[in-house]
Amino acid sequence: RKKRGVKFNAALFRVYFAKIPAPCGFSRMKLRDIFWTQSQPWKGVRTWTVPRALRLLHSALMLTIRLSTTGMHRTQGVYNRTQAPGTLFILWHDHTFVPLFLFQGRGIGTLMSTSRAGQMQAAFWSLYGWPIVWGSTKKRAGITALREILKKMREGAVFGFTPDGPKGPRHEAHGGAVYLASKAPAILLPISVAASRAWHLPTWDKYLIPKPFSRVHLHVGAPIEIPPDLTREQTQEWQIKIAQALEEAHRVAQWELEQRL
Repeated sequence: RKKRGVKFNAALFRVYFAKIPAPCGFSRMKLRDIFWTQSQPWKGVRTWTVPRALRLLHSALMLTIRLSTTGMHRTQGVYNRTQAPGTLFILWHDHTFVPLFLFQGRGIGTLMSTSRAGQMQAAFWSLYGWPIVWGSTKKRAGITALREILKKMREGAVFGFTPDGPKGPRHEAHGGAVYLASKAPAILLPISVAASRAWHLPTWDKYLIPKPFSRVHLHVGAPIEIPPDLTREQTQEWQIKIAQALEEAHRVAQWELEQRL
């Protein structure tokens, strides 16, 4: 003899609870809102485990790498300023793996998208002590973020910036770095990385991840000062100069690496 049981009807459940009014002073909350916050998204449950696991793997890999640097003296004196000029560390999007670890805990800010992928990335970077400014590719959110960065750089802040980010084209400088350096004002420091052995992810930027026990060299190039009140044509000229400075920094990094092999 079969036992009679209560059959759960999910559709009926949703309809019934949709009719229950929210408590006074509270808007209706979806289940996902419990696990995903808006003001500080990395504190959601879904973004807690993955970034910490990535940091563990990232740090473990970095500890196996034989890292050398040149030009680091150019970064001295840029931290803990209280007035302009600010500083922009510029590097190609695929070269962030090593600087993320090397420059951790120095209060260098970075711009992150408010998308869920951006929130996960921000959670990862914040574990290394990189302050986050929230922005996006949408015009209004992007303008708000740039204004916040300008305000901080006029107080002497340091930011990391990828001129070809967030979606490329690869190794083509956009106008963001030129605009910030001109308006703030800020000094640009081009940074590049070369590795003896590395993986390149199948992404638009061919993201570089050094292989374990490889030799890596990081080079900080000569500072770049951009004049204020640029015309559109002058801005485009400086975009080309920034791309050339980053390519020159990469050539130096590659040459220094070869001398150490």
